[in-house]
Amino acid sequence: MCGIARPSSGHRIAIMFPSTHPATSIYSLFFRESTSQSQTKAVFQVKDAETIEAFRTSHGIDLRIERHGDLTQNFGFGKSQPLYQFQLQLSLSSLSKTSSELEFDLPERLDLDVSERGIVGRQVTVVATGPAGEVIQIGNGIVGYD
Repeated sequence: MCGIARPSSGHRIAIMFPSTHPATSIYSLFFRESTSQSQTKAVFQVKDAETIEAFRTSHGIDLRIERHGDLTQNFGFGKSQPLYQFQLQLSLSSLSKTSSELEFDLPERLDLDVSERGIVGRQVTVVATGPAGEVIQIGNGIVGYD
């Protein structure tokens, strides 16, 4: 373990690194159990103004959880079938009280552990559709324990 010890939140996190979009910076993507127990929440925590603006001006966000967890290989977006894929639409309810978070209820409950359908150790890819319809890769990361 590196750094200062801190208590775990019990959630899962992926530290997302920018892909090709020059205005984006590193941000966090949390996966949390929803209070309804039948869904999982995806919470994007972004501290950089340009990155949050890239999310807010998009016409949709494609969240993919891949079957693999290898960031060193270029599998190519859309070339392989992901384990999970969600089309996220920004709405007023997506925007949290703080301007640095975007929250979405995923349509199903994810397995937040290591298993055949679990997300821990898997690559997460986030792609947005820009205002002019262009595809913007906003980040890649690996899901781990928070």
